[in-house]
This record gives sequence, structure tokens and C-alpha cells, in this order.
Amino acid sequence: MTNLQKFSSPQGGKTIILSIKPKYADLILAEKKTVEFRRVWAAEFVNTIVIYASAPVQKIVGVVEVSEVVTERPSKLWDYSRTRGGGLTRAELSAYMKGKTRGFAILLGEVVRFDGGIVPSRLIANFSPPQSFRYMTASEVRKLEKISCQANRQR
Repeated sequence: MTNLQKFSSPQGGKTIILSIKPKYADLILAEKKTVEFRRVWAAEFVNTIVIYASAPVQKIVGVVEVSEVVTERPSKLWDYSRTRGGGLTRAELSAYMKGKTRGFAILLGEVVRFDGGIVPSRLIANFSPPQSFRYMTASEVRKLEKISCQANRQR
């Protein structure tokens, strides 16, 4: 079983690639940030997030399991940040959610880190970083499993 296959869900959840600032991606990979906040979220059930660290890193740096997704008022989301490690100050979260009546707290589970990262064009031809997120095809997920498996054997 590869590191990614353990995230496969019998419910058939989707895998998405999510653009995250390197500062926050590092906190997730270090398991210090266990909740990710979003102004918008996927309509379909998502069980796996592929972490794309945005500029200046611009690589896929890991994968994280989605434990739960909570929709709440921005003021209530702060409770999740404070108790679960959101990696944001109250002011940062408030500024991020400004103008929204509801936001999303994605509660994160098990993390797999890709040392050195993976250049996204190895998986996705003509890759363009998603503004928010992008569903991955089954073929792209299989490529990621293969590349991560090869990287593990080379270590």
C-alpha cells in the first residue's frame, strides 16, 4: 500500500489539489496546523487534499486526510483555530473571512510529506495553480501515487 492509498475511502471521496501559502503548508506538514480555513469549499465529498505550496515554492509538498468539514459563522470558526491549531491570529482569520456570513473549517487528519516536493507538471500537463482548489482525476492521483512510491524507494 502506498502512502496515498491509505487515504482511500470506502465512500469514494474525491482528491483535490489545494493552493496553500508555504508558511501554512509547512505548519500542516509539521502537524502544528490541523485546521484549514476556506471561504468556499467543494460541493462533492473530499477525503484527501494534495498540498500545493504556492510561490516561491511552487511544488506539491504533501497530502493530508480530511477528517471533517465544518460550516460556521466566521466568529465561530475562531474556536476551531484556537482549540485545534489554525495557524492564524484572530485578526488574520477575521480579515480572511471579511464579507462572508459563513466559512469552512477543514479538520485535518493524517499527513504525508513529500521531501523535496514534486513539480506539479509531472502530474498535470499545463499545470496552473488553482485559485482555491481543483479536483484531481483518478489518472492524476495514480501518477502521484507512483511518483511518491518511487521517491520513497530512492531514499
